[in-house]
Amino acid sequence: MSLTQLEVSLLRNLSEVALTPGAAINLLHGANGSGKTSLLEAIHLLGVGRSFRTLKARRLVQDDQAAAVVFGRTQAGHALGVQKSATGETVVRVNGRSGVTLAELAQQLPVQLFDPESLSILAGPSQPRRQLLDWGVFHVEHAFQALWLRAQRALQQRNSLLKTAKIHDLEMHVWEDELAVASESLHGQREAFMARWLPFLDDAFARLLPDIALRVEYHPGWDLSQPLMEQLRLQRERDRERGFTQMGHHRADLRIRCQGAAVDERLSRGQLKLAACALKLSLVQCLQQAGRTQPVLLLDDLPSELDVDSRRKVCSWVGELGVQAFLTCIEPVQLTGMWGSRPVRMFHVEQGRVSLADE
Repeated sequence: MSLTQLEVSLLRNLSEVALTPGAAINLLHGANGSGKTSLLEAIHLLGVGRSFRTLKARRLVQDDQAAAVVFGRTQAGHALGVQKSATGETVVRVNGRSGVTLAELAQQLPVQLFDPESLSILAGPSQPRRQLLDWGVFHVEHAFQALWLRAQRALQQRNSLLKTAKIHDLEMHVWEDELAVASESLHGQREAFMARWLPFLDDAFARLLPDIALRVEYHPGWDLSQPLMEQLRLQRERDRERGFTQMGHHRADLRIRCQGAAVDERLSRGQLKLAACALKLSLVQCLQQAGRTQPVLLLDDLPSELDVDSRRKVCSWVGELGVQAFLTCIEPVQLTGMWGSRPVRMFHVEQGRVSLADE
């Protein structure tokens, strides 16, 4: 599922860029603001259909231009294209076919990103942790996407009814039943995937943080000792006061603890970065072992806050995974010589221009 061709047009400071990535390790080096992260952003657009840096399309498109375009070709021979207009419209094409959903795009080019914001996985709101878990389930369970959309629709309908002046019990009962059934089915898929992922995750923590005991617990988003349908009914008035549903699939979480406390209270910034790496790389390894997918890794600014030994641990593991990886750094010496026998292709990025460089 690796990229064999990448073309970027009018995206941020990348006016017209074309490169042929290597099948293994691709190092993008250059000064701050040169366009390295924008290249990762372009690949992310091809795999996800959205930016990881902004929700505003206008910021992606160069000034006075109508749209930014990213085109890629995969090792399997598929042609992928994403166009982001300054007005916010997104056009996705696979092999020239339009009307492609973002779920279909994600199947063609699975990407997993690690950037400075990835540390938010460990502390803060549950959404990024839930999204990481669901990314894994999505690539294992073919029915997951449809089930998730079903649960989201029921949640939106219930939240809408909670805001009405008078709640009609029959209508509310219908959507609560739908939400309960879909949430419980999603929980079953998530729980089964967690059982598969946890051994890889335990090994990952032992590999990158051998002297620190970390514990990960999956919480479904409600008390499993009682049917969710009954809890939704009992919670209805309190939910109505708040204007939203407080239990269900959308409240699932991965709680990561160190010695009984939140990890951000116990670990340094460098250790937090290694823990976040462990989460993401172990997930990729789990999917590989399941024979489901071979993701493309995007690692932005990996050297920052990591000493040489820690960088070597992460790079060695990325090399062992055998996936295609794109990494950014300021000086190539920060990451060279850490990949074992894996071939490395280096690109110098300067003022939005990209050139092939020798290692």
